[in-house]
Amino acid sequence: ASFSRLALQKKKRWDGVWRIVLFDIPDRHKWAREGFRDRLLRLGMYCMQESVLVTPHPCEEEIAFLIYAFSVAPYVRFIRTRELSNDDDLKEQFKLL
Repeated sequence: ASFSRLALQKKKRWDGVWRIVLFDIPDRHKWAREGFRDRLLRLGMYCMQESVLVTPHPCEEEIAFLIYAFSVAPYVRFIRTRELSNDDDLKEQFKLL
């Protein structure tokens, strides 16, 4: 894989699963933190908080590639969930309503 080919496969029908990436990358790795966040945004993820991004689209392989590319594995968590409170704004953001 390469950065230029990285893209999320958007399904016609949402599977009801939110994919959430959380990270806390130390200041000594600021370049990696900023690059990682930038690439997540370029994939079309929505920034809920500075270090919390979400998407309804499958993205496990793309996230794994970015974690490897930026060497940030110890600082990143990935959550898949069907339940996310107060998510109407996210559904609107991704045109799921």
